[in-house]
Amino acid sequence: MKLFPSGKKKGIFLKLFLTYLVTFFVSLFLFGSVYLYMFHLNLYEDYQDSFGNSRQQIESHLQDAEENNWDSDMVASSLQIILRQDNRSIYLYDSAGELLYQPSPGDGAFIGINSSVVEEVLAGEEIAQGMRINGDLMYLIAAPFQAGPEQASEDVMIMVFHELDHEIRQAVLMILFAIFITILCAGVILWFISRRLTLPLREMNKIAMKLAKGDFSQRVKIRSKDEIGQLGETFNTMAEDLDSLEQMRKDFLANVSHDLRSPLTSINGFLTALLDGTIPDSRKGHYYKLMKDETDRLIKLVNDLLHVNQLEAGKIVIQPADYNLSEQLRITAAKMEPQLSKKQIELELIGTEEDIMVNADQNRMEQVFINLLQNAVNFSTTGSKVLIKLKKENDRVKISIKDQGIGMDEEELNHIWDRFYKADSARSRKSGTGLGLSIVKSILELHGVSIKAESKRGAGTVFSFKLPLA
Repeated sequence: MKLFPSGKKKGIFLKLFLTYLVTFFVSLFLFGSVYLYMFHLNLYEDYQDSFGNSRQQIESHLQDAEENNWDSDMVASSLQIILRQDNRSIYLYDSAGELLYQPSPGDGAFIGINSSVVEEVLAGEEIAQGMRINGDLMYLIAAPFQAGPEQASEDVMIMVFHELDHEIRQAVLMILFAIFITILCAGVILWFISRRLTLPLREMNKIAMKLAKGDFSQRVKIRSKDEIGQLGETFNTMAEDLDSLEQMRKDFLANVSHDLRSPLTSINGFLTALLDGTIPDSRKGHYYKLMKDETDRLIKLVNDLLHVNQLEAGKIVIQPADYNLSEQLRITAAKMEPQLSKKQIELELIGTEEDIMVNADQNRMEQVFINLLQNAVNFSTTGSKVLIKLKKENDRVKISIKDQGIGMDEEELNHIWDRFYKADSARSRKSGTGLGLSIVKSILELHGVSIKAESKRGAGTVFSFKLPLA
């Protein structure tokens, strides 16, 4: 198993892992420092208790010796049991500062108590402090005590605790050992936690590299609902959008290539036949007309592409104004007359008898009506009817354009606003570019208007939307 899965020493996994580890180590260091400080305080309190107990024992012992008239040698000998304790030594001074009793030489006795300590205690002070004597850390407690009930002045008792270095060293070693074991265990846990937290990010990095190379099929596995999980969902949404855009790009190239190649192939074939003299003079006018139709189709495709590009780039700005909608529809119907007559389609206008004024961009709305009518003509059967109906609804007017064409099922209806989409067999037709409805929807959205499409296979299609009245 690799310690650093990313293979980079400066990866987020290492940064996260070391941040956790350093934070944990600092916390343990502070804990150890506080614990050691509390250990000192507790140790010194124990020393104070030990000093108090020893002072009571000595005072009681000296009182017994005085009551029983022990001689000085017997008193000194009997005191050795109290004066000679493990890791500590007791020294007794009289009120004149002279040494009365001390541990026996060779039993850890200490010689050389600073006279200033005795003087300070005789002056009425109590001393409790740590100090280094002969290079060893010791703790000294000095206080007055009563050697006997009949003694007028107080004597001095000094208690020196030895091997304080050893006790502190043991405490420090225990703390360091505990910290080492804790960091070792915590390090393993933090390693797995850091690895788990950074796993989605490393997956995103790998998938991002594949996306950059054009593979849009990869997705991030969502393992949580936190910020990283939300980032993964956003990443997957981005990948889906890129996949959709890539598919649209492929479809765009395929459709544009198809729609450009078909009329160009026809024009090239007609020109070749004209140049070769294959077409007789009596039929040349007919083929000139065909070439003009194909040229018009190419021009319309290029214009539609330019309109789509301008709409998506936000370069088209509508300029709403009050104008006569009824008159516009009558003029548009007249412009569509040649196409309607060619397929023997009847166009009926309902609700245009009175002039209806609306507030919209007149030029862009003409584009909308022409595209919708051309779509109706393209998908209508010969001899059928196209109906345009106006109906006022409160402060708006509803415009409906209905044809009696082949219609669409629900699945096709969901895609009619996609660029270059052509329903079913209409893809093989020469009429239509598949961009008209996309342009219609974009223009109406600029007006803040939504368009609704209803259709049924074999029963025609109805497009409807509402414009604000002037």
